[in-house]
Amino acid sequence: MPDFPIIDTHLHIWDQTRLKYSGFEANPLFNHPYHVEDYQRDCGTLQIEAMVFLECYADFWEGGGQYIEEIEFVEEEARRDPRIKGIVPMAPLEWGRAVKPMLERMRDNHPTVKGIRRIVEFDADPRKLTLSDSFVEGVNLLDEFGWHFEINVNHTQMDIVHEFVKRVPSVPLILDHCGKPGIKEGAIEQYRADVRELAKRKNLWIKLSDLPVEADFDSWTDEDIRPYIEATMETFGSSRTIFAGDWPICLQATTMTGWVDLLDRAFADLGLSENEKRAIYRDNANSFYRLGL
Repeated sequence: MPDFPIIDTHLHIWDQTRLKYSGFEANPLFNHPYHVEDYQRDCGTLQIEAMVFLECYADFWEGGGQYIEEIEFVEEEARRDPRIKGIVPMAPLEWGRAVKPMLERMRDNHPTVKGIRRIVEFDADPRKLTLSDSFVEGVNLLDEFGWHFEINVNHTQMDIVHEFVKRVPSVPLILDHCGKPGIKEGAIEQYRADVRELAKRKNLWIKLSDLPVEADFDSWTDEDIRPYIEATMETFGSSRTIFAGDWPICLQATTMTGWVDLLDRAFADLGLSENEKRAIYRDNANSFYRLGL
């Protein structure tokens, strides 16, 4: 466990009495509220200096959604735990420049907004959405706000990501959960090829998170996960890799402390220096998310 405070760049909290999350309704682990106090409990003895909230795929529809309402809910949680220093909400970037008034409202009224995530993984046609002219226009619009964009896909959709990043030359990008590699399927060679190519894009960072969830929930071992950590470090290095917990999604396969312990073992075996570990666990997050810590 790190002997210094770390930054968690992927915190989820939600409350079904406040917003609607249809995607959680069939899942007994997620179909109830998770508040910041639950996160505090599950972090145990981990020293968490700050957290960044990531949108939770609250229901949306053509022409609207719960975009602002989710920000307001998280701001209430942050009043009870001011370590929530950043918010990354969802916004309908597929509207192209028509989304600008919504982004302006977020910027002008909610100063802790740091970037946008619009999950494409679960879309009916991820390729059509991600590579559409309007979506690419909406993502590139974030440059005007000084914000970044978070990419959420799984390993079967990485061909889309390779095309998408070429169309977004200057907006900072981060690949959530290492692109959800096919650990259960043993797809390490695909992952090595993907990160080798993607690391060439200097505006792209990678979020080291959730790897146990992509393995067999109940029977994964360090040996299953380690090659993916090694491939990440070999390509993105300690300067563009950022730690995240992805609580409570991570609870499907591990705990917050279990995930950090796994990374500690991997970093020790890789011979990472103290400065490199601090970069991954804290300093890169502070810089990328502009937390000012």
